[in-house]
Amino acid sequence: MARTVTRLRNEQTGVDRYNNPVYSTVEVDIPGALFSPERDSSDVITVGRTTISSKPTLYWFMEKPDIRADDRLRVDGLEYEVDGIPAPWTDDLSGSAVGGLVVTLKRVTG
Repeated sequence: MARTVTRLRNEQTGVDRYNNPVYSTVEVDIPGALFSPERDSSDVITVGRTTISSKPTLYWFMEKPDIRADDRLRVDGLEYEVDGIPAPWTDDLSGSAVGGLVVTLKRVTG
């Protein structure tokens, strides 16, 4: 089932009284994502503390939404960082048409 993902991007939304840029988080909904969860893994970093990390993947078929490596994405109420550079793929038959976009995410808690 396709999901709507919310992109969270820090964008310049104005300037302060000293003409320095002011940034705010701008949210944009992007429909049509397919979500492939990854099994969570846990690592003990320090005694008594366990870190849980997750690296799911999002796929858009025949679409290439505007997603950058410095964006955050909210999926099903959970916020993830984009892990690496979003990867467009091409149609194998023509070699030029965009077949979609693959975005690997990461979330670390603990």
